[in-house]
Amino acid sequence: MIQINSDSPITDILPFVKKWIKLIANGSVHDACALLDQPNSYGIVWTPELIRKLILEYLDLEDDRPLASVVSDPNLIPGQRDLEVGTFNHCSGYWFDYDVPLNGEWSDLTAQFEFYKGKDGYAVVLHDLHVL
Repeated sequence: MIQINSDSPITDILPFVKKWIKLIANGSVHDACALLDQPNSYGIVWTPELIRKLILEYLDLEDDRPLASVVSDPNLIPGQRDLEVGTFNHCSGYWFDYDVPLNGEWSDLTAQFEFYKGKDGYAVVLHDLHVL
């Protein structure tokens, strides 16, 4: 769960998403998965193996390559595409799409996050990881 300021949600969401990707870039995919609070709306539980499989398939790489060798720290990549946070009906949460930096540059592989309001904060969900 994270806390999100409803007056400026991107100020809380963006650092969380960057931290999540940085964990993967540093080889801590298990820790990144531990930050996800629940399965997505299709019932997918994001495991390190599933995240690894999707990223390596996107890059058309062999299964034995470590993710840390291809996922880049977003704080080290210059520039950034437009950022947009959307709200769900009745302010029950937010959605946020973020391009995953790969091999030292921004890619068109997008991590789609959702944040659902609960009594102690917002539950974090990785909705999907795909090319938009």
